[in-house]
Amino acid sequence: MNTFLGSETTTRTFISKLRSELLIQLPGVEAHLRLAPEIRIKDLKIGAEPTHAMDSAVLILLYPVKNRLHTVVILRNEYNGVHSGQISLPGGKHEKSDIDFLFTAVRESEEEIGIIPTDIEIVGQLSRFYVRPSNFIIYPFIAYQPTRPEFHPDATEVKRIIEIDIFEELNFNKIVNRTLTFKNDIQIHAPGFTVGGEFLWGATAMIISELISVLGQLTDKSGVD
Repeated sequence: MNTFLGSETTTRTFISKLRSELLIQLPGVEAHLRLAPEIRIKDLKIGAEPTHAMDSAVLILLYPVKNRLHTVVILRNEYNGVHSGQISLPGGKHEKSDIDFLFTAVRESEEEIGIIPTDIEIVGQLSRFYVRPSNFIIYPFIAYQPTRPEFHPDATEVKRIIEIDIFEELNFNKIVNRTLTFKNDIQIHAPGFTVGGEFLWGATAMIISELISVLGQLTDKSGVD
Protein backbone atom coordinates (compact mmCIF):
# COMPACT_ATOMS: atom_id res chain seq x y z
CA MET A 1 0.00 0.00 0.00
CA ASN A 2 1.42 3.34 -1.05
CA THR A 3 -1.23 5.68 0.31
CA PHE A 4 -0.92 9.35 -0.59
CA LEU A 5 -3.47 11.54 1.18
CA GLY A 6 -3.19 14.59 -1.07
CA SER A 7 -4.74 17.88 -0.03
CA GLU A 8 -5.69 19.01 3.47
CA THR A 9 -9.33 18.48 2.57
CA THR A 10 -8.65 14.89 1.50
CA THR A 11 -6.72 14.26 4.70
CA ARG A 12 -9.54 15.69 6.82
CA THR A 13 -12.01 13.44 5.06
CA PHE A 14 -9.78 10.43 5.70
CA ILE A 15 -9.49 11.27 9.42
CA SER A 16 -13.26 11.74 9.64
CA LYS A 17 -13.79 8.30 8.12
CA LEU A 18 -11.21 6.84 10.51
CA ARG A 19 -13.15 8.33 13.43
CA SER A 20 -16.27 6.55 12.21
CA GLU A 21 -14.39 3.29 11.59
CA LEU A 22 -13.15 3.24 15.19
CA LEU A 23 -16.75 3.20 16.40
CA ILE A 24 -17.35 -0.12 14.64
CA GLN A 25 -16.31 -3.39 16.29
CA LEU A 26 -12.51 -3.36 16.55
CA PRO A 27 -10.36 -6.33 15.48
CA GLY A 28 -8.81 -6.53 18.97
CA VAL A 29 -7.10 -9.83 19.78
CA GLU A 30 -7.18 -10.97 16.17
CA ALA A 31 -4.97 -8.02 15.23
CA HIS A 32 -2.79 -8.31 18.35
CA LEU A 33 -1.97 -11.93 17.53
CA ARG A 34 -0.44 -10.95 14.17
CA LEU A 35 2.44 -9.19 15.95
CA ALA A 36 2.53 -11.22 19.17
CA PRO A 37 5.76 -12.82 20.40
CA GLU A 38 5.42 -16.60 20.77
CA ILE A 39 5.48 -16.27 24.54
CA ARG A 40 2.36 -14.04 24.52
CA ILE A 41 0.08 -15.99 22.18
CA LYS A 42 -1.49 -18.23 24.84
CA ASP A 43 -2.22 -15.29 27.17
CA LEU A 44 -3.84 -13.31 24.37
CA LYS A 45 -6.12 -16.17 23.41
CA ILE A 46 -7.20 -16.70 27.03
CA GLY A 47 -7.76 -12.97 27.49
CA ALA A 48 -7.46 -12.97 31.28
CA GLU A 49 -6.43 -9.79 33.11
CA PRO A 50 -5.39 -9.95 36.78
CA THR A 51 -7.39 -7.82 39.20
CA HIS A 52 -4.20 -6.23 40.53
CA ALA A 53 -3.05 -4.88 37.15
CA MET A 54 -2.21 -1.18 36.92
CA ASP A 55 -3.68 1.21 34.35
CA SER A 56 -1.84 3.24 31.72
CA ALA A 57 -2.58 5.01 28.45
CA VAL A 58 -0.69 5.79 25.25
CA LEU A 59 -1.22 8.14 22.32
CA ILE A 60 -0.92 7.36 18.63
CA LEU A 61 -0.51 10.80 17.11
CA LEU A 62 -1.26 11.01 13.39
CA TYR A 63 -0.07 13.93 11.28
CA PRO A 64 0.82 14.61 7.63
CA VAL A 65 4.35 14.98 6.29
CA LYS A 66 4.42 15.83 2.58
CA ASN A 67 0.83 14.56 2.30
CA ARG A 68 1.66 11.18 3.82
CA LEU A 69 0.32 9.98 7.16
CA HIS A 70 2.92 9.71 9.91
CA THR A 71 3.08 8.86 13.58
CA VAL A 72 5.76 9.07 16.25
CA VAL A 73 7.30 6.59 18.67
CA ILE A 74 10.08 6.99 21.20
CA LEU A 75 13.21 4.98 21.91
CA ARG A 76 13.39 4.86 25.69
CA ASN A 77 16.56 5.45 27.65
CA GLU A 78 18.19 2.56 29.49
CA TYR A 79 16.77 2.14 32.98
CA ASN A 80 16.05 -0.55 35.54
CA GLY A 81 12.80 -1.80 34.09
CA VAL A 82 11.26 -4.35 31.73
CA HIS A 83 10.93 -1.92 28.80
CA SER A 84 14.38 -0.38 29.09
CA GLY A 85 15.84 0.67 25.74
CA GLN A 86 12.72 -0.36 23.81
CA ILE A 87 10.53 1.50 21.35
CA SER A 88 7.26 2.70 22.88
CA LEU A 89 4.33 4.90 22.07
CA PRO A 90 4.29 8.10 24.13
CA GLY A 91 2.28 7.54 27.29
CA GLY A 92 2.51 6.22 30.80
CA LYS A 93 0.89 5.35 34.10
CA HIS A 94 -2.59 6.56 35.03
CA GLU A 95 -2.41 8.78 38.12
CA LYS A 96 -5.22 9.25 40.63
CA SER A 97 -5.31 12.95 39.74
CA ASP A 98 -6.01 12.16 36.05
CA ILE A 99 -9.67 12.67 35.18
CA ASP A 100 -9.69 9.70 32.76
CA PHE A 101 -7.41 7.54 30.63
CA LEU A 102 -7.47 9.97 27.71
CA PHE A 103 -6.17 12.67 30.03
CA THR A 104 -3.36 10.29 31.01
CA ALA A 105 -2.37 9.66 27.38
CA VAL A 106 -2.27 13.36 26.51
CA ARG A 107 -0.55 14.43 29.74
CA GLU A 108 2.17 11.82 29.40
CA SER A 109 2.69 12.62 25.71
CA GLU A 110 3.05 16.30 26.52
CA GLU A 111 5.66 15.44 29.16
CA GLU A 112 7.59 12.95 27.02
CA ILE A 113 7.60 14.49 23.54
CA GLY A 114 6.36 18.04 24.08
CA ILE A 115 3.10 17.98 22.14
CA ILE A 116 0.71 20.88 22.68
CA PRO A 117 -2.67 19.45 23.76
CA THR A 118 -4.65 22.27 22.17
CA ASP A 119 -3.04 21.48 18.77
CA ILE A 120 -4.45 17.95 18.60
CA GLU A 121 -7.91 16.53 18.15
CA ILE A 122 -8.93 13.13 19.49
CA VAL A 123 -9.99 10.69 16.79
CA GLY A 124 -10.87 7.61 18.82
CA GLN A 125 -9.66 4.67 20.83
CA LEU A 126 -8.30 1.18 20.16
CA SER A 127 -8.83 -1.95 22.26
CA ARG A 128 -7.45 -2.05 25.79
CA PHE A 129 -4.40 -4.25 26.03
CA TYR A 130 -2.81 -6.13 28.96
CA VAL A 131 1.00 -6.32 29.17
CA ARG A 132 2.05 -9.15 31.48
CA PRO A 133 5.78 -8.30 31.89
CA SER A 134 4.98 -4.87 33.38
CA ASN A 135 1.49 -5.80 34.68
CA PHE A 136 -0.14 -2.80 33.00
CA ILE A 137 -3.41 -2.51 31.14
CA ILE A 138 -2.88 -0.04 28.29
CA TYR A 139 -5.62 2.18 26.88
CA PRO A 140 -4.51 3.36 23.38
CA PHE A 141 -5.94 6.59 21.98
CA ILE A 142 -5.58 8.05 18.49
CA ALA A 143 -5.20 11.78 17.88
CA TYR A 144 -4.66 13.94 14.81
CA GLN A 145 -2.67 17.12 14.27
CA PRO A 146 -3.05 18.89 10.91
CA THR A 147 0.58 20.03 10.90
CA ARG A 148 3.82 18.30 11.74
CA PRO A 149 4.45 18.73 15.50
CA GLU A 150 7.56 20.38 16.88
CA PHE A 151 8.85 17.73 19.26
CA HIS A 152 10.64 18.48 22.53
CA PRO A 153 11.66 15.12 24.01
CA ASP A 154 12.21 14.67 27.72
CA ALA A 155 15.92 13.86 28.03
CA THR A 156 15.34 11.75 31.14
CA GLU A 157 12.95 9.30 29.50
CA VAL A 158 13.51 9.63 25.77
CA LYS A 159 16.71 8.69 23.99
CA ARG A 160 15.40 9.39 20.51
CA ILE A 161 12.22 10.29 18.68
CA ILE A 162 11.38 8.24 15.59
CA GLU A 163 8.86 9.45 13.01
CA ILE A 164 7.18 6.75 10.94
CA ASP A 165 5.42 6.82 7.58
CA ILE A 166 2.52 4.59 8.59
CA PHE A 167 1.52 3.09 5.25
CA GLU A 168 5.10 2.70 4.01
CA GLU A 169 6.89 1.40 7.11
CA LEU A 170 4.11 -0.29 9.09
CA ASN A 171 2.72 -2.43 6.30
CA PHE A 172 2.04 -6.06 7.27
CA ASN A 173 4.29 -7.02 4.35
CA LYS A 174 7.18 -5.37 6.21
CA ILE A 175 6.98 -7.67 9.27
CA VAL A 176 10.34 -9.14 10.26
CA ASN A 177 11.05 -11.83 12.86
CA ARG A 178 13.86 -11.73 15.38
CA THR A 179 15.13 -13.74 18.33
CA LEU A 180 15.87 -11.42 21.24
CA THR A 181 18.15 -12.37 24.13
CA PHE A 182 17.63 -10.93 27.60
CA LYS A 183 19.10 -11.39 31.08
CA ASN A 184 19.79 -14.98 32.16
CA ASP A 185 19.99 -15.88 28.45
CA ILE A 186 16.20 -15.81 28.11
CA GLN A 187 15.27 -15.76 24.42
CA ILE A 188 12.05 -14.41 22.93
CA HIS A 189 10.99 -15.00 19.33
CA ALA A 190 9.05 -11.97 18.14
CA PRO A 191 7.71 -10.38 14.96
CA GLY A 192 7.97 -6.63 14.50
CA PHE A 193 8.98 -3.76 12.25
CA THR A 194 12.28 -2.06 11.57
CA VAL A 195 11.86 1.71 12.05
CA GLY A 196 14.64 4.25 12.31
CA GLY A 197 17.16 1.42 12.47
CA GLU A 198 15.47 0.00 15.59
CA PHE A 199 13.26 -3.05 16.15
CA LEU A 200 9.68 -2.20 17.10
CA TRP A 201 8.06 -5.20 18.77
CA GLY A 202 6.04 -6.39 21.77
CA ALA A 203 3.10 -4.42 23.14
CA THR A 204 3.79 -1.42 20.91
CA ALA A 205 3.80 -3.58 17.77
CA MET A 206 0.60 -5.36 18.84
CA ILE A 207 -1.22 -2.09 19.46
CA ILE A 208 -0.02 -0.71 16.13
CA SER A 209 -1.13 -3.96 14.48
CA GLU A 210 -4.71 -3.11 15.41
CA LEU A 211 -4.30 0.38 13.96
CA ILE A 212 -2.95 -1.09 10.71
CA SER A 213 -5.92 -3.45 10.54
CA VAL A 214 -8.40 -0.61 11.02
CA LEU A 215 -6.63 1.57 8.44
CA GLY A 216 -6.63 -1.35 6.03
CA GLN A 217 -10.37 -1.77 6.42
CA LEU A 218 -10.85 1.95 5.86
CA THR A 219 -8.69 2.22 2.76
CA ASP A 220 -10.42 -0.82 1.26
CA LYS A 221 -13.79 0.91 1.74
CA SER A 222 -12.55 4.32 0.61
CA GLY A 223 -10.48 3.20 -2.33
CA VAL A 224 -7.55 5.36 -1.15
CA ASP A 225 -4.26 4.47 -2.78
